Parts: sequence; C-alpha cells; structure tokens
Amino acid sequence: MVAIPLGKMFILAVKQVAKPMAKGIKNAAVNSPFVRNKIVMPIGQGFNWFDVKIQTKLMGASGSKVYKLNEKVAIEYGAELISELFIYSVGSVILLYEYSRSNAKEEKREAKQQEEANKMKKEIESLQESLFDTSFIIEEQSAEIRSLTRQIFGLQDQIAKFADK
Repeated sequence: MVAIPLGKMFILAVKQVAKPMAKGIKNAAVNSPFVRNKIVMPIGQGFNWFDVKIQTKLMGASGSKVYKLNEKVAIEYGAELISELFIYSVGSVILLYEYSRSNAKEEKREAKQQEEANKMKKEIESLQESLFDTSFIIEEQSAEIRSLTRQIFGLQDQIAKFADK
C-alpha cells in the first residue's frame, strides 16, 4: 500500500488557497475607503517612487523627479503589490516549514546513525575485552600445559630409571 504524503498535500492545498485569498485581500483593500486611502494608495505611490528611482539610476540618469500616479493606478498598483506580497509570504512560510521539517528529519537520521555508531563501538570494545580475557586464559592454559609436559617428561625419566634398575 502506498502512503499518501498528507503533509505535502496540505501544503499544496494552502498554496492553492492562497491565490484566491490574495484576490480577496486585493478586493477588500480596494473596496474599503480607509484601507484604500491610508494603506493601499500610499503603498502603490511608494512602490512607484522606488521603482522609478531604481530604473533611472540603472539608466544612468540622476535627479529626475518622480511624478505621483493618479489615484486609480496607485490603488491598483498597491493592491497588486499587497496580493503578491501575501502570496510570497505564504510561499516563504511554507518554504521555511519544509526546511525546518527537513532539518528535523536529517537531525533525527544523524542521531540514529550516531546511536548505531556508539552501539557498534561498545560492541567492539566488548569484543576486544573478551578477546583480551580469552588470550589471558589461553596464556594461563599454555603455561599449565608446559608445566604438565615437564611433569610428564620427569615421570617418564623416573619410569625409565626405575625400569633400568
């Protein structure tokens, strides 16, 4: 059975809903006199001023005067800027969320790898200790075998001397 990535589907849904919401914000901004006159129109005029100044600097001109836009164009410009800013904000939040989620997943994977490495290290240390203990036992047994071998040769010599008498 294939797992459905619900998180990704939710993010896609949020992105799709953001576009109509941006249009709704744009329409609300244009239709509300307070928002239109105190927020949207100044944003449109300010962005126009900034845009014209940048363009004239890029063309090499300086000291040019920026004329104000008429009210309708400024409102349209400001409303469009606000709706685009909303869409980019939603996209940025989603991007940051994905980045954070990816980092958390990567940290979890690295922690698991570190835990496995520590487990392997402990296993190696345990095996080395066991090997040391085993080699110590082998040395003790080798010494005992040599001692028994000397005793056997001594007994054989005694038997040979006893048999010669």
